[in-house]
Amino acid sequence: MQKGMKRLASAWLLAALAAGLFVCLCGFSCPRLPRGCFVGGVDVSRLTRPAAAARVNAALEEELAGRTFTVRVENCAYVFRPPELHWQTDLRSVLRRANAPGAYPLQKKLCLRALDSTLRGVCDDFYETSAPARVAFDPQNAAQPFAVVPERCGAYVDGAALKKAVLEALGRGESGVQAQIVRVRPAFTRERAERSVSLLASFTTRFNAENTDRAHNIALAAGRIHGTVLAAGETFSFNAAAGARTKENGYREAPVIFDGEFVSGTGGGVCQVSTTVYNAALLAGMRIAEYHPHSLAVGYVEPSFDAMVSGTACDLKFCNESGGAVYVLCRVNENALTVSLYGEQTGVTYLRESVVTATVPPPEPELREGEEEKELRAAKNGVRSEGWLVRREAGREDVRTLLRRDSYAPVRAIRQVPPSAAEPVPQQPPSAG
Repeated sequence: MQKGMKRLASAWLLAALAAGLFVCLCGFSCPRLPRGCFVGGVDVSRLTRPAAAARVNAALEEELAGRTFTVRVENCAYVFRPPELHWQTDLRSVLRRANAPGAYPLQKKLCLRALDSTLRGVCDDFYETSAPARVAFDPQNAAQPFAVVPERCGAYVDGAALKKAVLEALGRGESGVQAQIVRVRPAFTRERAERSVSLLASFTTRFNAENTDRAHNIALAAGRIHGTVLAAGETFSFNAAAGARTKENGYREAPVIFDGEFVSGTGGGVCQVSTTVYNAALLAGMRIAEYHPHSLAVGYVEPSFDAMVSGTACDLKFCNESGGAVYVLCRVNENALTVSLYGEQTGVTYLRESVVTATVPPPEPELREGEEEKELRAAKNGVRSEGWLVRREAGREDVRTLLRRDSYAPVRAIRQVPPSAAEPVPQQPPSAG
């Protein structure tokens, strides 16, 4: 019996210790509050501290009943109510100090539960990524090779600024805040994109469409260059773009200049394409890295503005130093070839000036026997010339730059005469053209 009583006493002791520990962990002591004790305006006389805390919290909840806090973003409203909207107080600390009668003020402020994640959700609802404008290039669309896709503006709500505004509004007991959406416009806009594909320069040469093989070669080379896009800093190579002038590559036999003579050769007419590209590049402000003059003056461009290409040794190259992409378009229309370059407009234009400094008369005609008298090849003066480029910009004086000096050989006439009129004419050894 005595052992049973001892066990029961031990159990009561353990229970009492546990209860005391619980009360201590909760931060309250077991004694009741004194009479005449008010916490936050609520009478908590003779209540235990847990009961007092419950009564004060109930009063605080009643105070919050029907109260809301609204975050507005443009036409959207996010309304928060209890229990998301709640009080944060120093009630625990106040109750610990309430050991005598009196009024104990309560420090309190409104709060939103899970504030960071809640506001992040608001911001996510209005977040939109931005995208720059872009140029869609279709060289096969003769009427409109460039289509500009407009930029997409981004949007976001400044999360840090919103959080600060919410905390300040809650601290002042206000009923809400108005957030602003920040609009982000990409630097590369539609207007910039349109300026990036402005016509820089265009140059046209004409040819005899009745010479079908030569016209075929011109169209073939132009078609292979058409649609070329040069990135900023890239160098254009005519030979690489047009390909080898061989029958296997689609080129035909047509007149070419070889050793100062017009002879038949594969790819005749391609030099007219390279010359047209050369002049368009000059007028577009490109830096010419390589060019070669013909040995004879050609009829489709002024002296000192031709650009001969041959095999792999003689190429036409120019560098795109404009800072943006440059687009090359070639159009063949009946008997005309037009090369146009598009890119970022700079406000600078260029003019060409061909200056003939001297003419060189041809030697005496070569006579050849034949049944009747006729001219087999007409004589043509040789030319010494200079090529100048004029840079023109609004508000500034023109700048003339000497590009090159050239010497084109004369062409000796060839006449066919009857045998009686023919005289032996010494043959000159061929010279390189």
